[in-house]
This record gives sequence, structure tokens and C-alpha cells, in this order.
Amino acid sequence: MGKQLSFFELESHYNNQIGSFSENIIKSGFNYQEIDIGDITFKAGQLESIHRWYRLTPSYSPGLVRFLIEQLKVTQNDFILDPFSGRGTTIIECQKKGIKSQGIEINPLLQIVGQQSLLWDTNNLSLIDVYLQEIHHLIEKYKNFSLEKILERFQTRVPIIHNVFRWWKLPVLKNLIIARETLIKKEYFSIYPYLWLALNKACLDCANIHRNHPTITFDDHHQRQIDVYFEIHNNLTIIRNDLQFISKTELNFSQLNSIILGDSTYNLQEEVHRSVDFVITSPPYPNRYSYVHQTRPQLHFMEILENITQATEIDLKAIGGTWGRATSILQKDLIFVPEEIKPYLSYYPELKEQNLLMCNYATKYFIDLWRHIKSLKAVVSSKFQGVYVVGNSRLANVEIFTEVILSQLFQHEGFEVEKIMSFRKRGGKKRLYETAIWIKF
Repeated sequence: MGKQLSFFELESHYNNQIGSFSENIIKSGFNYQEIDIGDITFKAGQLESIHRWYRLTPSYSPGLVRFLIEQLKVTQNDFILDPFSGRGTTIIECQKKGIKSQGIEINPLLQIVGQQSLLWDTNNLSLIDVYLQEIHHLIEKYKNFSLEKILERFQTRVPIIHNVFRWWKLPVLKNLIIARETLIKKEYFSIYPYLWLALNKACLDCANIHRNHPTITFDDHHQRQIDVYFEIHNNLTIIRNDLQFISKTELNFSQLNSIILGDSTYNLQEEVHRSVDFVITSPPYPNRYSYVHQTRPQLHFMEILENITQATEIDLKAIGGTWGRATSILQKDLIFVPEEIKPYLSYYPELKEQNLLMCNYATKYFIDLWRHIKSLKAVVSSKFQGVYVVGNSRLANVEIFTEVILSQLFQHEGFEVEKIMSFRKRGGKKRLYETAIWIKF
């Protein structure tokens, strides 16, 4: 066993790491600031209307978006782009403020969640009670039916996810399927987005899992009493209350904003059809977290994917894709690094010797973001400003200074980096930080 460090040695070690983080930014020639604006994690959003309709643990808070909008002096005449929309926090908050905006998201589950969270229509909300009464009746009616009989009755199939009965207990799965097949009836068409959102959240909350941060893991031997009807009822109550609350504001929210399915590392001109005044976004971090992998239960249960391999194909295209084929491809040979950006990849010499897979993963990550930056230049307006919220990481014990590398890539493509702002420390002993890169063009 290695030497056990004393408390004071640990404190000294951690303080040195703090110093190396900020000193690396300053030595790289960037203006560095530290600020505390409170909790900027997903947790704050779980207390706010609309945002709480879906929980994505790596997302940032609505409060952070409001802070950035204020600091950037965005007006209702401006247009904001979020090229890595995730849960849709930026676009929802823009819509609340009457600011025109567009999000782009590569994960179809998150894109649907985000887009349907922008539909704020209080007409026909009484149908929610009708739907709840119907699924309650059907759950009772078919409680003694086998799963096969349920599938036959509704002309459907079980989710195509691997090991489906590890994800959901049999009675739970039966009730979730009843709720899913009922919401597609034509009489519920006008409230379909809200029924879909409520069930989408319930199908994960009713799964045999632990909700960790930021990952999920199986909870095979839990003794929870899972009530599908209760979860859906609770979700729909929240949605209805939020819609009624938001309808009392003075703004007209009809079809104001959108989140589209797309890939922001390619030609943004094909995705965005007007000049972009501001970007407020948070691309994935180089930390081996897969947004696609962690949304597999909903992707399959909500029947967004047609086969079991599609999720890995999406992850292969995504920035930071690390699951399935993405891993098998990246662990073969050292991938080619374009010479013009190689000097910025400070981790590269050490990491390629330590761990080929981790080196390839980090390198693909920065190549993808470099391609995004090159594409961004074609759509920005003359007044453009942007903020990219990112996090540093460690791969195979090699420091990845994401904020500095990304800032250097912006500079390489002609953007001006105004400052790098540190918001908070992430995690415990690892000393990981959340930073915002402020850019102009």
C-alpha cells in the first residue's frame, strides 16, 4: 500500500492543485476571474417551473442562464443559440424572457424533451384528468393479466433494451406499457406532449436504478414500492400547475423558440437560418460521461429508437461519445491529430504514453469542438458574443485543462477570448472546476 497522507499533507496537495488550475489559465495569457453565484447545478432547476419536467443531472441551472443573459446585456431583439442544448435549460429560460432562441441537440430523447417543454398551451388541460382516470381503470382491469396478454391487447412489444426485466419489475413494466399505449389515443392528441413528458420521467423514476450524479446504476435488490400511476399523476400535476402559472405572465409564448435534432460540429448554416448574436451553452465535458448511454431506458421505452444498435451509433457521433462502438474504435490506434491544433493539446505527449484509449478520447473531443468552432464562424453576427461553460478533468491521472485548450482553439479561429471565469468546484477530492469561456468575434 502507498503512504497514507496526513490531513495537512492532503490540504497542501489540494491547495497546490487549485493553484495549478488558476495558474495554468493565467500563464496561458487569459484573463482569469472567480465568482460565486450559488448553486449552478441541475438541482436548482428542479425547483423551477418547466425546468423541473425533466431531470438531467449534468445540466446547469436556470439561474446561471439568467446571470449570463444579464451580463451579456441580451435584449428581446437578439437571437441566442445553444448548440449543445441538452435538457433545454437555455432555450426554456429565453422563452420565459421573450428572447428568440434556438437549440440544437444530437440526442433524440433530449431533443424531444426540450422541444415539448416549450409548448405552453393551457387549452384542454381538463383532459389530463380523463387520461388519469382511464389509465387508473385499465391498470386495475388488467392487473391479473400476463405481460403477453397485455402486449397482445395493445398490439405492442416490450422495450428492445437489453435485459429489460432488470430495468423494470414485471408489474411495473405492465403498467408503464398501459400508460404508454393509452396516451397515443386520438382523444388525447391536444395534450400529448404533456402526457409524453410525464410518462418519460416516470419510466426512469420507476426503474430498478440508483440516480447517481451524473450516472445511473442498477439497484437489483431494492424494496421500493413502485406505483406507476402515482408517479404519472404527480408529474402531470406539476406540469399542469406550471402551465397555469406561466399563462398568467404577459408574454406571448406561442411558437417562439425551438430545439431541433442536429449535429453542431458540422455545417451550422444548415441548422441555423439567421445570424447568431449570442451563444450560451455547455458542451459535454471530457469526463467519459455519455448522455446517450444514460438515456437508454427512455430512448427504448418511449420507442424513439427502432433497434438496439442505434443508441451506440448516436454516441459514436456525439462529442465525448465513449460507449459501445465509440470505445471499441478509439482503443485501436492513436488517432490522427491535425498539425495546426496539436500544439494546444497539452495533455497529448503524456497521455498517449499512459493510456491510448483515454488519449484518443480526449483528442476526438477537442477535434469535434474545433470543428464546431470553425462552423460557428459562418453564422455569427457582427455583435456576436458567447459563453461556453465547460469543466476540466483528469484522464489516467493526466490533467485535461479543457478551459485553456478550448480558449486556444477559439483564438486560433479568430475569436477573442475576453476572460475565463471560474464558478465552482465540482466533486470532492479530485478538484474539478466549472468555468465559463467568454468570447467575441
